[in-house]
Parts: sequence; C-alpha cells; structure tokens
Amino acid sequence: MAEITVTKLTPTIGAEISGVDLSKELDAATRDALDKALAEHLALVFHDQTLTPDQYLEAARVFGPPMRQHYSQHHMPGYPDIGLVWHRNGQRPAERWHTDHTNRERPPSATMLYGVEIPSAGGGTSVASMRAAYSALGEDEQRRLATLKTVNSLDTENKDTRAEDWDKYSKPIVHPMVRTHPVHGSRAVFFHITKTLFIEGMNPEESRAYLSDLIDRMIRPEITYQHQWRKGDVLVIDDRATMHRAHGDYDRSQSRVLWRIITEGDRPRLV
Repeated sequence: MAEITVTKLTPTIGAEISGVDLSKELDAATRDALDKALAEHLALVFHDQTLTPDQYLEAARVFGPPMRQHYSQHHMPGYPDIGLVWHRNGQRPAERWHTDHTNRERPPSATMLYGVEIPSAGGGTSVASMRAAYSALGEDEQRRLATLKTVNSLDTENKDTRAEDWDKYSKPIVHPMVRTHPVHGSRAVFFHITKTLFIEGMNPEESRAYLSDLIDRMIRPEITYQHQWRKGDVLVIDDRATMHRAHGDYDRSQSRVLWRIITEGDRPRLV
C-alpha cells in the first residue's frame, strides 16, 4: 500500500491527499483507503498530477465505474466518459449550488475534476457538506425533510441539450430529499434545484421557492471548502453528501479547462 497522508483542509469538509500518484496502478488497500477518505471528508485534493485520459479514467474507478455525462456536445473526442468543462465550448460556469446528475436512477457517487488549464486568478470551485447542513437543522425540520421526495429530470433552463440526450436522460426520476450515505452511514440533504421538476405534494413554483430557501439557510461558510485551482490538481467531490458550485470570477480571455468524470453510485435511499 502507498504511504498516504491525509491532511484536513477545514474542520467540516475537505482533505489533501499526498503520497498518491494517480497515473500509477493503485493496489487494493490504497483504493479502499481513498474510498473511505472520500466518505469521511467529502472532498479530496491531489496536487501535482500528470494524467493522460486513460490514466484519469482508471483513477476514477477507485470511486465507481465512470458513467456517461448527459451533455454529449461537451464530451472529450474519443473519450465520451470525460467531459470538458471549458467556457470556450459555450459553457457558463455552474455558479448555483448543486449536486450532479440527480436525473439518473443511480446518481454519481463522485465528481472528479482535473485542472488542465487554470486562469491566473479566480475560477475556484466550492464544496459544501450537506451532511453538516442536515445536522444543523432542527429536529422538526429534519423529520419533515425525511418525508419529502423530489421528481427529477434534465434542467429545463438549459437550452443547449441535444435531442438525443433529452430522449435518453429526461425520464422523471424520484429521489428522497434526505439520503443515507452507503459507506459513512450518515444522513445528508440531497437535491438539485434546477433538476427538480417539483417536490411531491407541491407545485413547481412552491418547490423552487422552498429549495431556494433551504440552500440560503443551510449553506454557510463554516461548512464549505473553496478550492483554488493549480494546474495538475485533481478534486474529487462526494456527490452523495455535498453540493458544489463554480466561481465565474476569472478573466474570460484566459482559459479554464477541467476534465470531468462522474462515477456511478447507488440508488439514493433513506435508512
């Protein structure tokens, strides 16, 4: 097993991992240690990585099998399981808090981002612990949330979705608003505000207002980690118990290119 050092980045979320070269084949013990570290810390940072697409895909398998992303126009040529996050592709930074691909029956266990081109300032990624957010709620609100379910589909606000992606990935999927982490065993609030068509028992307008209020109340600086990118960084985000957002505060004449992989998780459930 590689000699791994895990250094916490904040009291509630995030850890820097040193002693691991993701371009190399990892033994079973190292893979298991990284999987458990993600479940504990919810965001892992690896600095100074140099990866080919094939090496990056193999590293992602530590956290689950890579799954196809639903905006096929942003897939890496020849590598459809790697998405290119790049504003010159016509993408806008995802500046709203969200967790990825809740429109899937088995949403991602993790989102991996690899910093290939980094602007000189700004363009960070923030991650919030929805485990800590849930724990901070009063018991009455925790009980209420545990009864609620969201109906999810592709973002209706995104006008760039290809017809074939819409046909493949827009089937409504129901998920609980509180889910139990399959590794850690803890509970976390779970939803994507723009992929939620509605909360069962509420109309779409009521649902959007309720979810927006929850985000405003729950996500506070003390439960977040903001990653300032360096070239060669890999950031792994546990989608089962976090939300994340991009920061668009960088000079758009410069490139910000991230390679994104999502890994298939389990069917969300509340135990």
